[in-house]
Amino acid sequence: MKEKLRKYIFQLTLLMTACLVIGYAVLKYLQYDFFLYPYISVFFFLLGSITIFSMLNATKKESRKYFNAFMITKTIKLFSIFAIVALYAMLVKEKTISFLITFFAYYVVYSIFEAYISMKLNKKENEISQK
Repeated sequence: MKEKLRKYIFQLTLLMTACLVIGYAVLKYLQYDFFLYPYISVFFFLLGSITIFSMLNATKKESRKYFNAFMITKTIKLFSIFAIVALYAMLVKEKTISFLITFFAYYVVYSIFEAYISMKLNKKENEISQK
């Protein structure tokens, strides 16, 4: 489990670093940069790390517990995303449209990565249950 955890966290680190650099360059070029931009990457890195850990931990248990862990992490993820977006829109109010577009782009990239990991773990779960 530790080896897979390191592998997926490393992949997540590379992905979030690439998003950070590419996004920063695009925002600077378009002159839509805002001071909280780096924290979006940190937020999705932390969210991804928690998701990866909980999903890997759930694969050691029965398939019903895997499904429950998957649904709980999805729910927590959605509530935390809505909370961050709402707090930014209410409290900061600086370049809200830029923030929302950037946040949505990160969400799409993160969701694709999360689906990739879920498929890998689900495939492993199916192979174990067929034996």
